[in-house]
Amino acid sequence: MIKDEDVLAALDKPRAVYALQQRLDPSNKSTDALQEQLLRMRAEGKVKFDIHKGKWSKA
Repeated sequence: MIKDEDVLAALDKPRAVYALQQRLDPSNKSTDALQEQLLRMRAEGKVKFDIHKGKWSKA
């Protein structure tokens, strides 16, 4: 399980989901759990998604 703090630390610059997955848990090939966590964090106002660039960043 990836912690919110780890995700925020990995977002030192805007990154795509796959790039985040490689930084946080490269052995896991599925990004589903990370995407669910990012959506939850977006609802909480911790991260934001740039639809034009396809990258996540800190809010």
